[in-house]
Amino acid sequence: MITVRCLGHIGTSVGSKELTVPDVEIGAADLVDRLRAATGKSDPGFSRFNTLVMVEDGEAFVPAGESRVLRDGARVVLIPFSHGG
Repeated sequence: MITVRCLGHIGTSVGSKELTVPDVEIGAADLVDRLRAATGKSDPGFSRFNTLVMVEDGEAFVPAGESRVLRDGARVVLIPFSHGG
């Protein structure tokens, strides 16, 4: 299970500020795409190109340019580029 905190409008779009993903392994870009699809909106306002993924080890990256795989027990934060202070 992977724990995901969704900041700003990402949390609003997915309907939760924190959720868990049952997968034991998923690519960061796939995670963002899955959450986008779960909103049911054609444009939920976030994508793998405008979302920063921060992993508990302090690494932060844009999933569109990173092939990082998240594994069971990971805790990640999704931060939209437009997130204020």
